[in-house]
Amino acid sequence: MMSLAPSPAWTAYDPDAPDALWAIGTAPSAGGPVEYALSNRDVEADALWAARQLDALGIGQGSLIDLIHNYREGGQFWPFYLAALRIGAVVLNGMATPWDVGRTEMYARRFDLQVLMGVGAPTVEGLGSFGFDPATVLRRTQVLVAREEAVPTLKDMGLDAHSLAFLGPLVLIASPGEAGAPYDTDQWTVTTDAAGRLRVTAAATRACGFVDLDTGRTGRVFDGRIHLDPAS
Repeated sequence: MMSLAPSPAWTAYDPDAPDALWAIGTAPSAGGPVEYALSNRDVEADALWAARQLDALGIGQGSLIDLIHNYREGGQFWPFYLAALRIGAVVLNGMATPWDVGRTEMYARRFDLQVLMGVGAPTVEGLGSFGFDPATVLRRTQVLVAREEAVPTLKDMGLDAHSLAFLGPLVLIASPGEAGAPYDTDQWTVTTDAAGRLRVTAAATRACGFVDLDTGRTGRVFDGRIHLDPAS
């Protein structure tokens, strides 16, 4: 029987190598969504940062966390999955769409959620459209991390949520009443141009070496924190 020897290219490729491609992420920018490569090394670095963010939110071994996001946000959210699982937390998920709110409501009703992260306007509106009271559902979780556009609505409901915003490939989480959000200065350099627009450059070797990405957002950077102006 004739056998085929593997090609040198096949034997050389290691999907677990640090520089191997993990996936393609999508980041918002001034010119619209930008697709970018993520290596295993990038994901590991981002997971270390995500672990610090989860620790600040009180996530520990045995905690339950529900991550609400869409597929194109996998590059930003997957490090939080890895970080949570390594801590020993239990991770649930749902989609940031009005039609998936039944899953969010069920998790909040049946489980003692430590953190519900990624709540947005579609979640709040979807809960109402399916006959749920958003305030009642969302109040069941201990810590809410809501997309920035939903924070004022939640505050009107008596819910003080952490604010989550995307700045290009970065995930920014600010506590209620806190000035600005921390970011990973080992991985990213964030500057402002003459118009006050925030620009992102990779500070470490990454599969996608962002250079002066115009994020389309304005704000200020100081003391290791990013202070976003309200989204227009």
